[in-house]
Amino acid sequence: MEHKDSVIYNKSVLPNGLMIITESIPYVRSISLGLWLNVGSRDESAVSNGISHFIEHMVFKATKNRNASEIASFLESVGGTLNAFTSREQTCYYAKFLDEHLDKGVEILSDLVNNASFSAADIEKEKKVILEEISDIEDSPGDLVHDLFAATVFNNHPLGRPIMGDRKTVKNMNRTKILRYVNKHYRSNKMVLAACGNLDHDILLDLARRYLGDLTPIQAKNGRNKPSIRPIYKSFNRKTAQTHICLGIPALPFNHESRPAMLILNSILGGGMSSRFFQQLRENLGLVYTVFSYVDFFEDMGLFGIYLGTERKNIKNALTAIKKEVGVICDEKLSTDELRNAKEQLKGGLVLGLENTSNRMNRLAKHEFLAERHICIDETIAGIDAVKADEIVEIARLLFEGKRFSAISLGTVKKDIFSTLE
Repeated sequence: MEHKDSVIYNKSVLPNGLMIITESIPYVRSISLGLWLNVGSRDESAVSNGISHFIEHMVFKATKNRNASEIASFLESVGGTLNAFTSREQTCYYAKFLDEHLDKGVEILSDLVNNASFSAADIEKEKKVILEEISDIEDSPGDLVHDLFAATVFNNHPLGRPIMGDRKTVKNMNRTKILRYVNKHYRSNKMVLAACGNLDHDILLDLARRYLGDLTPIQAKNGRNKPSIRPIYKSFNRKTAQTHICLGIPALPFNHESRPAMLILNSILGGGMSSRFFQQLRENLGLVYTVFSYVDFFEDMGLFGIYLGTERKNIKNALTAIKKEVGVICDEKLSTDELRNAKEQLKGGLVLGLENTSNRMNRLAKHEFLAERHICIDETIAGIDAVKADEIVEIARLLFEGKRFSAISLGTVKKDIFSTLE
């Protein structure tokens, strides 16, 4: 148990392997609760691609105890919310409600996960909904480009498959496939029940035993293989007003001791309006409206990415500017002011985000999946504060020097669009 500034952290594991982690905050009146499963599109085969996301939709259609309308109104009728999402590595069913309704929150999440009906009629209707969702992404090139980038950079690895699947795999969904997948992955030792807010850990523990204690574990490991990323350039021709470009390179994993330095590097290069990419490409050169960098963490690796959107005539100059800024940061020592500002930006974003109990709940679960331990805010801030200017340069060189970005474009472009990056 950790007790810090009136926030109390606790972690327990039931005999069936279900993990319960909480942050109790007595001065709020709400609770954010998430039932997380360590399964996502990464765990799917090529022919079942999209099934994790499809199941996440289907559980809201009906359970043995409720129809879709009753599911929707169960928490809304007492001022709460209920939703879910699927990522490449996890599926999360989550709720937020007044602290007096913890029993209701646990009960409805357990009902969704344990008792979904998966009727054939609902499956056919939901196929149409998800096909519309795929169409929505296809009509949004700024979103679609990231799926195309993942497919390109991860090649045939499951991490490269779209979370929603494609039209063929969605149309081929059926009840037999869904039940087989649920039976394999919706197991207690692949679940984390995370909660943050005004709650008592022991009360949540008792509720978890009541509603989720009968779930059975699975002995098999998840079978995930680490991807091998090779530099590749690829252009997807499509008539768009802008050309959308993603660049990426393998990054340090989440547990690496230099993760704070890498996150500061990301802030300096493309983390906001004061970043080098934004100031140079937008403010100084007027080449883009949007440009940013980011770091994605997966179970066994990280990915440093850059996105920008620009008119076709500006592509060469924009990529030249990106390459120049990456080169400069590998050669120049950071000023004291720039390092301090980047640290404060990173810490500020983190601390402000943690004023939201939903964000704190998400952080609890993600740290468990990525680090297998709780990382308190003080430890995170201390790690950021300890980074020296020389470390930023070292990390930049480790990531970028002598290496080639993978890059894709979505738009109408020439074949040699990426020659600038050579």
